[in-house]
This record gives sequence, structure tokens and C-alpha cells, in this order.
Amino acid sequence: MYMKNNIFKLFAAVVLAGLLLGACNKSEYAKINTNPASVGEGNPSYLFTQGYLNFEPSSYLYWYYISKIVKNFDQVNGGSTSDTYNTMGELGGIGSQWMDVRKYENEMKYQISLLPEEERSKYDQMVAIMNIMSNYLAILDSDLYGSMPYSEAGQARYGGTLTPKYDTQTEIFDAALNELNNDIDKLKNATDQISLGGQDPMYSGNTGKWVKVANGVKLKIAVRLLHQNKAKALQIAQEVAASDDNIMTTGDSFIFNKGRSSDNDMGDYAFHFGNGVEGMGTANKTIVDFMKKNLDPRVFIFYGKNSFNSEVVQAFFDAQAIAEAEEATKAPEIPDYIMDEIIYSTEDVEIEVADKDGNKVKKTVTKKVFESWDGLGEPWVRIQGVPRGVNISQLPEYLSGNNYFDTDKWKVSLNGSDKTYSPYSSQNERLVRGRCGAYTFPTKPGRTLQLAQNVGYNNGIPWYGLGLTAAEVNLYLAELSLAGASLPKTAAQYFEEGVRDSAIEYNTYATLNQIPYIDKDHTSDIDGDEIIAITDDMIDDMLASADYQLTGNHADDLEKVYIQQYLHFMYQPVEQFVTARRGGIPKIGSAYIPWNTEYDPTIIPRRLYVTQPNETDKMKDVKIAAFQEQGFSFTTGDAGATLNTERVWYDKGAPQWGAGPNL
Repeated sequence: MYMKNNIFKLFAAVVLAGLLLGACNKSEYAKINTNPASVGEGNPSYLFTQGYLNFEPSSYLYWYYISKIVKNFDQVNGGSTSDTYNTMGELGGIGSQWMDVRKYENEMKYQISLLPEEERSKYDQMVAIMNIMSNYLAILDSDLYGSMPYSEAGQARYGGTLTPKYDTQTEIFDAALNELNNDIDKLKNATDQISLGGQDPMYSGNTGKWVKVANGVKLKIAVRLLHQNKAKALQIAQEVAASDDNIMTTGDSFIFNKGRSSDNDMGDYAFHFGNGVEGMGTANKTIVDFMKKNLDPRVFIFYGKNSFNSEVVQAFFDAQAIAEAEEATKAPEIPDYIMDEIIYSTEDVEIEVADKDGNKVKKTVTKKVFESWDGLGEPWVRIQGVPRGVNISQLPEYLSGNNYFDTDKWKVSLNGSDKTYSPYSSQNERLVRGRCGAYTFPTKPGRTLQLAQNVGYNNGIPWYGLGLTAAEVNLYLAELSLAGASLPKTAAQYFEEGVRDSAIEYNTYATLNQIPYIDKDHTSDIDGDEIIAITDDMIDDMLASADYQLTGNHADDLEKVYIQQYLHFMYQPVEQFVTARRGGIPKIGSAYIPWNTEYDPTIIPRRLYVTQPNETDKMKDVKIAAFQEQGFSFTTGDAGATLNTERVWYDKGAPQWGAGPNL
């Protein structure tokens, strides 16, 4: 279920205090004066809560660094790129995020081990849930780096080593699968358990829903095994699909927040990060055109509306008429791709201007008058993508009628005021950031219309994040079915359910985060502005499209499945990158979303770089051995060709960028 209105009042500081100290009365001082080895009465429930608070697959650094890198490599974003498109700058936000949860899981286990023997088993389900969450993050960390500390990680406090070994991806996946199976067993069968209730802000301790999450994480591992251990991947799929109790529906999806309280004591946990995210991404025209062609309403949520509503269009027309009357050499221009969607009439108007001597005279000019939108109408016409290419921002074909880059032509002066408008769409920062402040609707110069929302503490809107979903699960099952798994439903059935679930879940995601235009309360009163809420009829229209149906052509069906995974992961960039890498999509020459051949697939990285460890690094020898074992070089961010050929284990055998599926 989607977590709503949970009151979640635990500080990190309070948690740590509760772990180690307790109230300082005489009896507590007596305990402190005992053998230090016997001190440490941590509360496993508090540890669980702090571990949950540390679950962060969508951090600021993840969006600031990693998302921009991977979205560039797998051609998600539109726009003009440099000829160094295959390089990386600084990294951050992924690689060790799983330890932010696992360290609390380890401490929980330790504190439980100090309890009387008859009390320990009461925490089995609590530990199982925390293990599911840490393994979810461990997979994402390993996706871009390969081998990493896993089995020995975070154990130094409990007698382990400060220099843990690097487990291979084979070892990580095997261990994670064993742990997840054990978690599922505990969630199904353990009795006399400590009740989590509100300390599990996602599912309130509903173990049946956590079983579905665990099985979803198993499927994440299964699809990553397809090019290295296909038999095992298919076996996992068959085990998971054997019971409907293992399969998520939209009501089970992990769309989470971390709660809030009336005194705002949750701070950043509830409201996410407040800093702006550079480069969320300009909409790629190829993707937008594909989605609009197929009436895919998720396009309204993936991307924000552009500035050209009816009021702004009329402001351009008014300014153009004035420029004509003044015989100005320069006038604001509406790009052709927007003008093509506008139905307008004309009328003769008198405009007072100054002649060459400064005298006021009236001139009659013909002015355009906005009437309505053509084609698909609002809100479809407000979603516009930008072509993608190398150094295309100065090409005449993108600066004249179909202007994508000359912002000077988008400036309008009216009523003694200036405004510059954007004709294209970008990804919606409000879905990842939180605390974005008031939204300003596009209006003509001289008028301001704001929607006060998502302003954090002031109105108490917590941020909701996107995790494992029913759409992801069903689209994996469609893929695994096409790969040969014997499952209860056909690939086409799983595919249809996955796409439908994705639309429902994105509508929920957008509604919870209260993005502009999602409903009447978040839409302006400007004539023609339409809400973007996704209805059942809209989903049915989308699914009626041939491009959104499997037909029995194996290669074509696989490409369609990967494309839908690629689209569904629009707000999970690493998952999107992994999908493109596994499936070889976008595919060169595709009839759906084609790879842009200006970009050489053989020099685009398939993993993140790691630099040579310092001499003072205690892990130096361990890291060198791990990289040698994987056949990796220590590099910098400009080693694109090396990072293309030196693949993480499960990526070996997967298709080259743009080559299309090869299963």
C-alpha cells in the first residue's frame, strides 16, 4: 500500500541515545560501572527505524552526479552534447549506499544476540525486512562497480576485519538470494514477533507485502543473471511466479516517504533534499514523439508542460503585432513545431507607435488571435522534446523556424515587462527533490500566477520516493517469459499488466508529490489549461496501440519489453541504464525508439570508473586484487573505450549499446 499520513517522530539523535545510554538515574549509573563488555542495551526497534530512515536510493548526489552521467550514456535526454559525450566528471551518490542500511541491520543482530535466548527469535521478521532493504540497495551499488565488500562488510565492531574482501557479483547474488529466501521463510512462518506497527512506515508490519518486495528483489537479480546463468534466472522466475502471493499489485508498490510530525522533527528525512538539481534532463524528442504517437499519458508526468499555454501564445501574437507596427527588425518567434498545433484567426488592429520624429501615430496591422489547439490538444501539445545530437546547438535547422536553442527569440516585451519562455519540456524536479517552493505558471508579461505547494515545512507536504513497483515486477516476468521461463501467464499478459501498472503508479507518484497540473487544485485558471491525471480510459487508449502489444515475434517483443522497462525507470536512472545495457536499447534502426548514430556505441562506458588507490588506503591491496580478478583498469572519467570493454560480470555477453536484444 502507499504510505499516507504516518506520524513518524524518531530523531537520529534520539535513536542513538536510546541505543546506548537510556535515562541517567542511579540504576543506570550502576550499569555503567559494570564490565564494559556487558554494556550496550540497544533497542532493535529503534535500530530498525534508523535503518529505514537511511534507506535512500534517490539522494541529492545520486541526482546531481550519477543521473546526469547515465542518462547521457543511454540517450534518455535531448539536447546538444559536446564531442566528449563519453566522459564522466565527479562521481557520488552510489557505490556504498547499501551500507547505510546494512550497518543498522548488523547492529540489530548484535543487540538481539545480547538478549535472553528466549527473546531473540521475536525479532526475526524485523531483521528480515531490514535485510530486504539493504539487499535492494546492494544490487544497485554493484550494478555500476561490479565486485564490492559484502559478506565481511561492516563487521569490524563485531570481531570482523577493517579490510573486508571484495565479493564477486556471483557471490553477492548467491548470498543475497539465500538471504532473501530466508527472509521470506521468516516473514511467512515466524511466530510471536515484536509488532512493528508505525515503526514500519511503509507497510505497518504487513509481512505479506514484504514477502512480495523480497520476491521482487529476487527478480531484479534474475534478470541480471540472464547472460551468465540463464537456467538459474528462469528457475528464480518460476519460483516467484508460482503463487500470486509473491507478486506485487499496484497497491503493494514501494512508493515511500519517511513520515512527518507536527513539530517538524523529521527534518530532511520527511521532506528530502532542498537543493536544486542541475540537469534533471531536457525531454528527448524521439522519446516524446514515440509516447505521444501511442497516446502514452505517462509523458505528462515524466515531463513538465512547456511555457506555451494559450495566454503566452497570445502574448507572442500581441508582441509580434507591435513589432510589425514599429517596423522592428526583430520580433519574438513561436517555433514552427508549436505553431503547427495552433488554430488562430486574424484581425486588423490599430497600434499607436512613434514615427521617426517621435510623434505618436496609429498604424493598422493584422494580428493573430489564439482560438484553440489543433491535433491532440492540451495537455499533449504542451509536452515538447528537443532533438539530441553532437554540437547541434549552432546548426541553422535548429535555430530558424524549428528553433530549439536561440532563447533570444523566446523573449516577449509587453506592458513594460519582459519574460522569456521555454518551448520544450524537462523532467519534473518536483518528483525527486521535495521542498521546491511555489510553482509559477507561465503568464503574459506583467502578470504573475503562482501555486503555493511543495514548500516543505510551511505546508507539511512530505516527499514520496519511487522504489520497487508492480510494473517493474510484471515487466521482468514478461522478459523472463520471453527468455524461456515456464510461467502461469503469457509474456503478453505480464507485459500488459506491467504497462498498465506503470501508468497507475506514476499517477499515484505524481499525486502524492502534488506536481503542477495533476488535478484541479494544482492547475491554473488560464483558458485551456488541462489537468494531467491519468484515467482508466487513457490507459486503455494507450494499450490499444500496436507498439504497446506483443505479437509473438520474439526479437520484436523483447525490444518492446525493454523499451517499456526503459520508460518505466524514467525516475530511476541507474535501473534505466542497466535496462538499456542489458537489452541493447535504444536500438539502431528501431521502429520505436532508435539509437542516435551520431554517438559511437563502442566508446560509451558500461560502468563507472575507479581511480588508483592511495598508498595510505588500508584497502589498497584488496582493491587492486579485486580489480585484477575482474580484468579492470583503474582509470579516470575520460577512459570511455576502456570502460566499454571492461564490463562487470553479469554484463559480459550482453549486447553492445544500440545492438538490440540478443537473448
